[in-house]
Amino acid sequence: MRVALVSPYSWSHPGGVNNHIGGLGSELLGRGHEITIIAPGTGSTPEGIAFVSAGRPVPVPANGSVARLALSPAVYRRMRRALAGGFDVVHVHEPLVPMVSLCAVATATCAVVGTFHAAAESSALYSLAKVALPRAHSRLDARIAVSEPARELASKYFPGEYEIIPNGVDLSRFSPAAEPPERLEGEGPIVLFVGRGERRKGLDVLLRAFGEVRAKVPGCRLVVIGEGHERRGGGAVSCLGYVKNEELPGYYASADVFCAPALGGESFGIVLAESMASGTPVVASGIPGYSAVIGQAGGGVLFEAGDSEALAGALVELLNDPVRREELTRLGLEGVKAFSWESLTTRVEEVYERAVRAQES
Repeated sequence: MRVALVSPYSWSHPGGVNNHIGGLGSELLGRGHEITIIAPGTGSTPEGIAFVSAGRPVPVPANGSVARLALSPAVYRRMRRALAGGFDVVHVHEPLVPMVSLCAVATATCAVVGTFHAAAESSALYSLAKVALPRAHSRLDARIAVSEPARELASKYFPGEYEIIPNGVDLSRFSPAAEPPERLEGEGPIVLFVGRGERRKGLDVLLRAFGEVRAKVPGCRLVVIGEGHERRGGGAVSCLGYVKNEELPGYYASADVFCAPALGGESFGIVLAESMASGTPVVASGIPGYSAVIGQAGGGVLFEAGDSEALAGALVELLNDPVRREELTRLGLEGVKAFSWESLTTRVEEVYERAVRAQES
């Protein structure tokens, strides 16, 4: 098949949706499909995958984060031209987010599949789409949600049938054998945090907990990775800022515990799966998206979101119990196989085939 994978978010800024598209695209390419990625901005794609820019992105506050979207009126014309190449399937991620995804849904002349990623109590972008293009969702020949929380949010605005196919992880890239980075040289156990510098990611909760962790686990270090964090090293807390995607697996594999203290707004939590695939146990807040991953794959423990004392207790207990860490590592390495792109892409292909049949009927 000729497949267009469409993202509304700037390809120049890595994030969960774009990483999902890159992983799916690589697996589809390996199965003989012809893949084109269409997104705002610029950037590299996996070898063999074409890229078309949908315009210049601008930052827009959304869901406690910042979404970099292309909002120019010229986007419609760009998308119509980009999709005129005879695709069999246009797979639009966040299909009702302005403007790139909405325009892809509106201008596609073949089967259209939509994947919904967001999870929250409500969505300003979905509300805008419902008012601006109330029938746009009916153009979708098939709908996918990456988790039950994502399905609940999407169906609140756009009722219909959704198949849950979670985010995937590249098990050949994320593994315990990943080469450790030089910047982690030193003694003492490591707690790793990976996430953008946004309040909802919960880093403040982890920082409040870390003083108690240091007092009870001598020599423990906290390593913070993610765009928006000021770079600083030395002492017990090292902020490394943005780290290239190819370097990230080594950080996961080198940590003793991975911590995901998000306060909400996470539909799945791909960082949990990446950590488990790297052989590193997880301590995560018990928000729905994270609870679903831990519940299915194992490999971690949960604490009440926002409770720094509970987080400190969970980290101390795990860091001081190597037998428990080994057990969680074993569970995680086995359980995360359910999230491999090899397994999930087969299900996506089946959705494509149903969408093509629906379009032809």
